Parts: sequence; C-alpha cells; structure tokens
Amino acid sequence: MSKIFIKIILIYIPFISLSQEVKIEHLTKNINTVGAEFNFVQTNENKAFYTSSTLEEGEYQSLIFRTELENGVWKKGKYHHLGKAYSYANISYLKDEHYIYYSVIDKFGHSKIAFRDYKKPVTQFLNNKINLPNSVNTQPHKSNYNNKSILYFVSDRKGGFGGFDIWFSVIDKFRNYGEAINAGKRINSEYNEITPFYNVWTGELFFSSDRDEKENGIDIYKAAGNLNLWNKTEKVEELNSKEDDLYLSFYDEYSGHFSSNRSPSIFENEENCCNDVFSFKYPEKDSIILTFNDTIKKHLPIKLYFHNDEPDRNTLKISTKKTYKETYISYYLLKDKYLKINENIEIENFFESNLKGNYNKLNATLNYVLQSLKKGNNMELHIKGFASPLHKKDYNINLTRRRISSFINLINTFDNGHLKFFLNNGNLKIIELPFGENQSKKNVSDNPKDRRNSVYSKDAMLERKIEIVEIIEL
Repeated sequence: MSKIFIKIILIYIPFISLSQEVKIEHLTKNINTVGAEFNFVQTNENKAFYTSSTLEEGEYQSLIFRTELENGVWKKGKYHHLGKAYSYANISYLKDEHYIYYSVIDKFGHSKIAFRDYKKPVTQFLNNKINLPNSVNTQPHKSNYNNKSILYFVSDRKGGFGGFDIWFSVIDKFRNYGEAINAGKRINSEYNEITPFYNVWTGELFFSSDRDEKENGIDIYKAAGNLNLWNKTEKVEELNSKEDDLYLSFYDEYSGHFSSNRSPSIFENEENCCNDVFSFKYPEKDSIILTFNDTIKKHLPIKLYFHNDEPDRNTLKISTKKTYKETYISYYLLKDKYLKINENIEIENFFESNLKGNYNKLNATLNYVLQSLKKGNNMELHIKGFASPLHKKDYNINLTRRRISSFINLINTFDNGHLKFFLNNGNLKIIELPFGENQSKKNVSDNPKDRRNSVYSKDAMLERKIEIVEIIEL
C-alpha cells in the first residue's frame, strides 16, 4: 500500500483461509471494487453497512453504503445518504438501537464524529470532549458493557502515547458524553492504534496497529478487559497476513468481517494497493468447547483481592451491599499509598498483574458464563474465601463471607442483571467455601502494630482474596 493511501486510511479510515480453524472469504465484486472498501458492519441477518473510498479529482472521497444478503450473497451496495459533506465513513450501528455513529470529513479535511437518531434524521456532531479542535477524531465504535454505554474512538490529540491512539468516553443515561480517556499503555503505543471493536461475547477489545510495520504492515490485535483496564495485548494470528489487516468486527459469537489488501484484493494498476472486505467464521461446533477448555479453564483459579478488612470494616456482618467492582476500584486507588509505605517492585507488580489482571479475567469469564447459560446450560461456580491472620478466626470467617457476598452482588448487576435472572431461577449456582484465615501461610504477620507487614506486605496482600476455583457446566 502506498504511503499516501495509508495516510488517507488512517484519517478516515481512511481464496482462502490462512488457518484451518477459521474460514476466510473474499466478498464479491458487488461489494469490493478497485477502490478501497472497509468498515463492513452487519446489523442483522440480511443487512449491513460499509464504506467505499475512491479517488476523485486527485483526492480520496469516502461514502457509506448499505447492502442486503440475498441467497447467501451480498447485493451491490446502495449509497446511504447522510447529508452534505465531502466524505462519510466508519459507521457504528448496534442492532437494538435506533441511532448510528460515523465520521464526517468536510472539504477542508476536518475529521469529526457525528451521530444520527432515526427518530430525528439530522447529522449531529458530538461535543468538544470528543471532537477536540485541531485534532483528528474518527472511527467511532459504540459498545454496551456491564450496564454502561461506551464510545471508543481514534484520535491523535495530545496526551496520548504517539500517533493515533484509541480513546473512550462513558455515556450516561441522559446521553451526556464523559471526558475522553486514553485506553492506556496496554492498548496504545508510540505507533498508530486504529479501528477499535469491543467483542461483548469474549470481553476483548480488537484493534489494529502498525507497531510491527517493518515486518507485517498493519495487524489485528486484541486484549481482554474494558475501558482502560486491559490484559496483555496479543496478535490475532489466525486473521493476520503479511499485508494490512484492520477494521475487524464481529456480527455474532463466531463470525464477522474485516478489511485487508491481501490477495485476491481487487486492484487497477498496483497489486495489494487497496483494502477489500473479507468475511471470517470460526467453527461453531467447536467454539464453545475451545473457549471453555483453552481460555476459561486454564485461567482458574481466578483470584479476586481485597484491601484489609474490606468490604465493610469493623463488623461481624456476613453480607455487604458493595459489589466486588466497587471494592476492586477502591483498592486499586490505594496503589500509591501501598508503595509509599512499602516501596518495592513486588507491590507494583501485584497491583498491575495480580489485582488488575485477575479482575480482567473475571469479566471475560462472566461473559462466557452468561453466553453458556443463554445456550441452555446450567452452571456452578465454586468460590473459596480467604483472609490474612490479622483478626480473630471467627471475625475472619465472617469477613470472607462478606467478600463472597460482594462477588454475588457483582453477579446480580452484571450485564444489566442478566446473570441475576439465571441465579434466581437456579440455572446458575454459587457454592460458597469461606475458609477465613484457616489456610493462610504461617509466615504472614498477625501483629496489628506492624502494619507494614501485616497489611501492606505482598504476603499479606496475597491472603486477602476470594477464588473462583471451579466452573462446572451441568
């Protein structure tokens, strides 16, 4: 791909399977042309939107098209009129919502994010928190996660890690957009991170980056987590090629589309010049087995950690109104205090790897559990609770039960209460095993006057936890 076209793609962005496990197909000439086609978003079984970019009088112009599936083939796209502007691209459309997000490029080259409510079909630009002046703001992706509406997008604004970064904004129930927050160093780099898509079935953010440009051009990556709390990023090897691969989107748990300039992408003069749309499909009959055995089970036990005497200090109650998410956030915010009292690399690693890493695994696991329950399976989660030996044994037994209670509260609020439905009707069961301090290591301090070791040491921190030790499908 030429450098000039890479620049255009970054701004608006603007055969046969490479893996035996994934079927990859090049869409027909009804969709793909000698120009560039990308951002193919399927909204239901028979309808999709995509962007097509062509060279008009020496400048690339992008427009959004819609298409329908007929006899297993996508029909020739029809222009989707959105108003008067030089270019439209990067549509984001959730199946159950009546509005869309997209990018608008005016004749001066200014890139902004807009949305349109079909109850009031007028292009409306987002506020300056999203459309920051004197910066590129593009590639919106709307997602709903754990009872929150999130808008991911791409920008080259100041405060990032370099080049284009992925940012997000939390949208409240009144459709107010929160401050733009960088997705963090696990996602962004000094290079260009683009085309975000949050996969609700696996709890992973998919995106593309040119960080290994010398080797493979633009590749697809993913990381489990949400907002700016992510596990380690990894390449999606089964979908990448030696050419550029980007704009991945899932339609359902197993299939979706992406764009690539790999062969046999259509070209006029220069091979591998321009992106075409490809479909992908993971093998459905094996997916849930692979997900469960290779992704979920291998991460057990999932260890969820707590600050000292949390939740709810100085009480013998066996339940709490707090969710584990609340206790996790309050604990993570104490990171600087812990490092001030006990400054060493082990404490730093605990907060990033143990505390944050396990929380991200938890979200991916609960997403899996929910999808499995929706398929008609019954499930059991076996939970053990632990405490450090700082308090008396009876107190610690109740404390570990409060910790398990906070986890159940998280279950009840997860994904708008959908897990609560299965918990109430008995399809999901939680088996509680509160051990208190009975299994804590003997070298952990129980001296309340030695808080550096009894509270703020890594040994003590590792004891204050609950563990998901087993997930059983019945």
